Amino acid sequence: METPKLQGRVIIGLLLVILGALALLHNYYIIDLYDYPLSWEYFFIVGGLLFFILSENKTVGIILFTIGLFNLVPELWPLVFVLIGLYIILGKGGRGRNFIHRKFSGSDSGLKNAAGRDYNDYVECVNVFGGGNKIINSDNFKGGNIVSIFGGCELHLNNCKLAPGNNTIEITAIFGGSTIVVPRDWKVVIDVMPIFGGFGDKRIKDPNVSFQEGRTLHLKGLVLFGGGEVKSMY
Repeated sequence: METPKLQGRVIIGLLLVILGALALLHNYYIIDLYDYPLSWEYFFIVGGLLFFILSENKTVGIILFTIGLFNLVPELWPLVFVLIGLYIILGKGGRGRNFIHRKFSGSDSGLKNAAGRDYNDYVECVNVFGGGNKIINSDNFKGGNIVSIFGGCELHLNNCKLAPGNNTIEITAIFGGSTIVVPRDWKVVIDVMPIFGGFGDKRIKDPNVSFQEGRTLHLKGLVLFGGGEVKSMY
C-alpha cells in the first residue's frame, strides 16, 4: 500500500523539533554545536530534501534546496536561470512538453497538454522578477500551478465554474505573492504554509450566500517571505 505523503506543516514542524532539540542538548552541554558549524543554508537543504521526498509539492522542495545550496556554494548561482528556464518550459502544465512533442512527432492535439488536460481548465502562472494578471474562462475549472519568485500574480476566476469534486491550485511564493479572485459561492480550503509571510481568505462573509455543493477549491503550497489572498469582486 502506498505511503501517504506528509503535508508541508508536518515537515516544517519536524524541522523545528530537530532544531529545538539540538539547541536544548547544546545548552545542557550534551553536544557542542560549535563543533558542527551549522548555518541556515543547511536547514534549507534538509527541508528541501524532506519536502521533495515526503510531500506532494515537489516544487517547494526544489526551491528550498536550491536556495540553500546556492547560498552555500555561491559559484553555482548561474544555474538558477537554467532551472527557472527548464521549469517554465517543462513545468506542471506541460505546455512546453506538448509543444516539443508536437514539433518532433508532427502531430497537433490542439488545446491539450502533455497529460491530456484541457488548457482552459487549468492555470499555469509563473512570475519571476515581475508580475501580471491572468483571466481564466472555464466551465470546468480544475486547478493548476502558481509560482511567484520576486514577483506576483493576480488570477481572475470570476467567470469560471468550478469542476465537481476537489480541485487544487499549487502555490509557491518566494519573496512574492499572489491574489486569486473567485466567485463568492466557491468553497475554498487554504492549506498554504506561510514562513515569514501570510495567506488568507479576504472575502466578505455573507450569510445569504451558500457554497456550491460537491465542488471545492484547495489552495496548497508554500509562502516564504511573501503573501497572498483570496477575494471576490462582488
